[in-house]
Amino acid sequence: MQRQISNYNKLLINIERESKAKISPVIIAIAGPPAVGKSTLAKKIVDDLNTNGYQAQYCPMDGFHMTNDELNKIQLKGVKGRIDTFQAIAFSKAIFSLKAKKSFWWPKFSRTQDNPIPHGSFISGKEDFFVIEGNYLFIQSEPWVSAAKNFQYSIFVDLPDKILRERLFTRHQKGGFSMDLIKEKIENVDISNAALIRETKSLANVVYIEDSNH
Repeated sequence: MQRQISNYNKLLINIERESKAKISPVIIAIAGPPAVGKSTLAKKIVDDLNTNGYQAQYCPMDGFHMTNDELNKIQLKGVKGRIDTFQAIAFSKAIFSLKAKKSFWWPKFSRTQDNPIPHGSFISGKEDFFVIEGNYLFIQSEPWVSAAKNFQYSIFVDLPDKILRERLFTRHQKGGFSMDLIKEKIENVDISNAALIRETKSLANVVYIEDSNH
């Protein structure tokens, strides 16, 4: 049964309690539209799990972006961030490698270079927890479905559209985009992506919408 949690401390307690009976490593998946705070939440969970004596590693999905050169070749640079601009098969294989306790490099995305970097975070294979975050983790098509079978705790993060648009505007502004391009990216890429992603909301164990009063 899906739970709704709005307090971070309750979420962390729930994660630790639900994970005790699961076989290590436990893979926690955090999905939601762009700019809702997935990476901030994921990093906080990792930090707190490490503080509590576990070995936890942050594994963002955005390291599996196609490079700009690859996107230009297939004429998808203008819709970067859409589901078909990710290396989905490579991502799925990496999830299976986490579960198999293999050691390898997890790629990361550089916002300054606007490209993925192969050597992001080193996975030793000895971790207790992996916290994965990304837009499309719960999509019901291959290879996403196969990857998701390895998720033992799933969280969907969301925000009202008004706040989402404000955050997206700020993000793209920091990226140096023109006003016209910002509006185009928000309406033609981000918001349509958000609609697709929200269709997977019911698949998560927990829906988390942080209450700033807590």
